[in-house]
Amino acid sequence: MNPRVRVHWIQLALTLPQLLVLLVLGCLALSPARAADALSPNPTSMGFATGGAIRMELNKGTMEVVGTSDDKITVSWRSTYREDEADVSVKLQRTGNKAATLTVDGPGNHIRYRIEVPRQSDVVIRMRAGQLDVRGIAGSLDAELMAGQMDLRVAEPKHYGAVSASITAGEIDARPWNAETGGLWRSFKATGEGDYALRARMLAGQINIRAE
Repeated sequence: MNPRVRVHWIQLALTLPQLLVLLVLGCLALSPARAADALSPNPTSMGFATGGAIRMELNKGTMEVVGTSDDKITVSWRSTYREDEADVSVKLQRTGNKAATLTVDGPGNHIRYRIEVPRQSDVVIRMRAGQLDVRGIAGSLDAELMAGQMDLRVAEPKHYGAVSASITAGEIDARPWNAETGGLWRSFKATGEGDYALRARMLAGQINIRAE
């Protein structure tokens, strides 16, 4: 062996949940995102009455979903690299009298997306990876994130009839229901007398649920 060559072994002190998070994020980073097939105006907006149901298909990045008093759905975004803003694709369409779908695709790094919806809406979110923040929704919420961090600001527990959160690897902190757990295959359920339903699901990362 060449005496001038030294081999150094570095041991990483990672827990299994942390290792799974890194593996999932690595695979998502390597997998190509769908190409944006059309440039979208910023912001993109569509009129939508309160009391409806909205389904969102989101790619990766930092997503903020906010309930407002406006009767419309609005998507806006801002990047530290202005050239990335032109690579965003947004598709908004009605799928029924009181139903709509939203698809957001584009760069995941150095860009923030903001989605505004009528406050009184039922919302379903399916997202690949990154940071998902939801607040101001007075309705049922069903959110799934493959990997990253999910922060949900929700109504008081008395407004919910069914609540569930589960994670394959990571942590759940749902203070309104005094639930806190971490590790592999963790979950909790609660029932009440309210009309709303709350469901949060993640493969790897952290779920935080707080009362507004």
